[in-house]
Amino acid sequence: MRLRRSTSTSLMLNVLVAACALILTFPLVWIVMMSLKQQSEVMTWPPTFIFTPTLENFRVLFDVAQAGATSYGTIKVDFLTPIANSVVIAFGAVTISVLVGVPAGYVLARRDVPFKEDIAFFILGFRFAPALLVVIPLFSVFQRIGLYDTYFGMIWVYQVVTLPMIVWLSRSYIEDIPKDIEEAAAMDGAKPFRIVLHIVLPLLKPGLIGASLLIFLLAWHNFALGLILSSTRAPVTVALLKLLNPGVQFYPVMAAGLVVTMVIPVVLIVLGQRHLERGLTFGAVK
Repeated sequence: MRLRRSTSTSLMLNVLVAACALILTFPLVWIVMMSLKQQSEVMTWPPTFIFTPTLENFRVLFDVAQAGATSYGTIKVDFLTPIANSVVIAFGAVTISVLVGVPAGYVLARRDVPFKEDIAFFILGFRFAPALLVVIPLFSVFQRIGLYDTYFGMIWVYQVVTLPMIVWLSRSYIEDIPKDIEEAAAMDGAKPFRIVLHIVLPLLKPGLIGASLLIFLLAWHNFALGLILSSTRAPVTVALLKLLNPGVQFYPVMAAGLVVTMVIPVVLIVLGQRHLERGLTFGAVK
């Protein structure tokens, strides 16, 4: 009797897991299908699941010249430019956040700073604040000081998204490292800089790589900051919006753009999967 209950329970759990996986993956599958369809096939009702795939949407997406002889008429997308913009902005934001956030996290974890908990929660508060709360005042400021539509300005403002996360994650990771190791090195005559460089950072490496991947994804998929503070250097999330002009919707081309924007994050996650898994669990158990 117990064996039957155990078997039926296991079967129900497997069905629930399969249903959840289907629900989560269906939007991705639907986007890929749209990217391989013609415009007329996308707009048909009921939807068609059997069709002849085409790569025309990807050709239109990356055609830096005007795309002629297509089912969309004559359009110009040049999707390589926003991809390059997103790569520069996201990697720049991650680099600055790591260089600034890790020392800040170390100080909050190891030093007796007055009101350090209040400071830590103040930093974290920027992560949960609405992006429009920051970006609207910055719009006029950026235009006046010449930072509007520049890589430097975008990387700087993206710190609102990336820096609080890296400070909190690095603080949690450093607290997971036994302080006795640093004290032993100090007793042997090691200076604080060498202790951090040769002891703390090597132990922090797995978690730091995982945290960097996480904040890269946050920067890569950010939309509001790039929409208001950039024009020619707009990231991919903003470039996709331009394909939805009033009265002209290039849904298959936009779906192809979504597929392309998912490639770089997926590749980074696959390459850093081991470090990402370690980074998500590092500091979880004290």
